[in-house]
Amino acid sequence: MNDLSGQFNPSDQGDPMVGRILDAAERCIERFGIRRTSMGEVARVGKLSRGSIYHHFGDKDTLVQAVLHRRQQIFLNETEAELEQQQTLADKLMLSVTRGRAAAAEGLIASLAETEPETVAMMYLSPGFYTRSVSFWPPHVELARQQGEISSSVSAETATDFLMRLAVSLVMFPEMGVKLDTPARLRAYIEQAIHRGLS
Repeated sequence: MNDLSGQFNPSDQGDPMVGRILDAAERCIERFGIRRTSMGEVARVGKLSRGSIYHHFGDKDTLVQAVLHRRQQIFLNETEAELEQQQTLADKLMLSVTRGRAAAAEGLIASLAETEPETVAMMYLSPGFYTRSVSFWPPHVELARQQGEISSSVSAETATDFLMRLAVSLVMFPEMGVKLDTPARLRAYIEQAIHRGLS
């Protein structure tokens, strides 16, 4: 799956019609999966004309990417609001991983993980997903540097990339390797990883 392309622009999400289309498409994808979702089914579920869907989204792939983009953006916005309340970098990463695991266990992503796990894997691996996901970390990295949590010799880019890779692996592979099945174990692992990787 490619990054967002075609006619759709993320800024169009403020358009009520675009919102209706995305809502209908998300319901279809959650219920049927991406492969079995058609533009006709989205039109039926949303009580929309196929023409209005094609007007805003040139094809199914563009529509699917827009749904996934919006879902990610909602997650990032909600997580960022909560990150502001956390004191340490370990607290922030712990929150991100916990919220990521919760999002992967219910709703759209959980449904796709059951029916089309390769789609979820490709979503996490796409450059657009990575770029959007790391975008809110630099200020937190800089604050952690000022507080002495990470070494001043580690660049912000390296620290941000390290945190992103760690968070994604802990969300995608919670049962692999060391058992991190309790908050205490997860927290200890995160603290050790940050200390060894960034101090």
